Amino acid sequence: MRTMLLTVILVTLVLSARPAAAADDPVELARAVEQHYSQVKDFSARFEQVVTRAHLPDRPATKSGRVYFKKPGMMRWDYLEPDKVHYVSDGLVLWNYIPESKLAYRMEVRDSELFYALKFLFGEGSLEKDFDVSAGAPDSEGYRVLVVKPRTSEQNFQELRLPLEKDSPRIAGTVLLDPAGNSSRLKFIKVSTQSLPDAGFRFTPPADVQVEDLSRPAQPTP
Repeated sequence: MRTMLLTVILVTLVLSARPAAAADDPVELARAVEQHYSQVKDFSARFEQVVTRAHLPDRPATKSGRVYFKKPGMMRWDYLEPDKVHYVSDGLVLWNYIPESKLAYRMEVRDSELFYALKFLFGEGSLEKDFDVSAGAPDSEGYRVLVVKPRTSEQNFQELRLPLEKDSPRIAGTVLLDPAGNSSRLKFIKVSTQSLPDAGFRFTPPADVQVEDLSRPAQPTP
């Protein structure tokens, strides 16, 4: 579940970008991503995801659904195929709801290691300052690639690769690599920036659902 949560959080940071002054400079492209999020408040799209596990490279898992994002820090990922799984956050609490298993996992965003990757959505971080950015080799489809890597070894992802459309810094998709050699490739389809209601980013577990709280226990006052 942790790898999937990382995918959900990290790709939310880089859904699209607007043109930058120096389109081939990875630092300028990283700045363009942040500039984009300073202006765009809502994002929605269909998505297709292919997860390839290092120990089963010939058996990729294909998933699809819809994603919604609303500033500041609100997001919702509805996986619809092959199984229904939901990730919902109001910016403070992140829920992972699995209807078939009647399970819901609750996590305080700030108590999570994932807040490191998410914090610039709250105005508390910088993609350029918090990550190392560089230019990668063109991918198999000829896209230029912007590579984003964490600056500390404590994070459970190795790098995020961002294929860039030809002659434009607009992101065509994302590829997340974890330290175990697994990869998650996402493609966004029919993107919309129409306004989204706040209510869609709130979640209340159904009465018959078992809830597991993954937040850190409160620390005693000294």
